[in-house]
Order: sequence, then structure tokens, then C-alpha cells
Amino acid sequence: MLKKGIFILCQLSIFVFFTLSLSSELKKEDHFLDAGIQPIKGGKKAPNFSLKDLQGRPRELKDFKGKVVFLNFWATWCGPCKEEMPSMEELWKQFKDKDFVFLAISVDYAGMKPVKEYIEKHRYTFLVLIDPGGKALDLFQVRGIPTTFLIDQKGGLIGRAIGPRDWNHPEVKSLLKILIEKNG
Repeated sequence: MLKKGIFILCQLSIFVFFTLSLSSELKKEDHFLDAGIQPIKGGKKAPNFSLKDLQGRPRELKDFKGKVVFLNFWATWCGPCKEEMPSMEELWKQFKDKDFVFLAISVDYAGMKPVKEYIEKHRYTFLVLIDPGGKALDLFQVRGIPTTFLIDQKGGLIGRAIGPRDWNHPEVKSLLKILIEKNG
């Protein structure tokens, strides 16, 4: 009788553990969906790339391991991209002192000059990389811009948003706080 009671107690403990784990995972997914970001499951690693910044310095994605990465593909000729830029700047200003990095990858075919002029004109301060040949665009299988990815501290793809967003929205900030505080 005692063995049967212990067995039932063990089964009940396992059930409660898995129920709480599932509930926690669903809650996490809700944060993504509330922020307008589609969660990416499966722990797929973000592909590494090397692109130049606006000062001509090469930057690699792997250099930002240990931080939550907001990776946005855009172009100066893309109206919806330009529409979301002010809210991206506000988001960057709020999180720049945290374990967070903001990468805006321009896919302008004309190269650095028009991008640099646009960024300086609007006084954006987040890190901008240049991808005129579409190398990173292809690596991430982006089919339209703007497209944004969230990458966790371990380099895993965890979220994707296609189309423009208000990135200064409270749900986005809440999600980023959770991801940054997760500590990898």
C-alpha cells in the first residue's frame, strides 16, 4: 500500500512539473504574440555573417553572443521601413545600456553613401550595417522588408516579425526585458 501511494505521488509530481513547464512555455509564447512577433521554435542558430558598418569596419553577428540581438533588414527606398525607424530609435535608446544590441542591416544596392546620408539626416544612433549584395538577406531567407529577427544570448533565432511595427510599444519592451533578464 505504501509503495502504491509513493508511486501515485511520483506520478502526480511529474504531471504537475510538466503542466507548469508547458504553462510557462505558453506564457512565453504569449509575450511574443502580444508584441506582434512570431516565435521561432526549435533552437535554430542564427547564421553568422560579416558586414561593414557605416565607418567601414567589419562586424560579425557572432561578436554579439551573450546579448539579445534585434536584427532588422531595411532599405532607404522602403516606405514601411522608414515608417518604423523612429520607434526603433526609441527602443534602442531605452535598451542600449542593457545586454542588448540593435543591428539595422541596409540592403540598399547603391551601397553605403545613401544609407549614411539617411541615417545622419535623421540622427539615428543604432548600429547600421551595409548588405548591398544581399548576403545576410539570403542567409536569413528574407523575402520582403522590413523583416526583423530576435536572437537570444546563445545565438538562437527566437522570433521574427515581417512588416513594419511600432517597436516602442509596451508589449515589445516587456518582451525585451524578459529576454534580457533571462541571462542566456
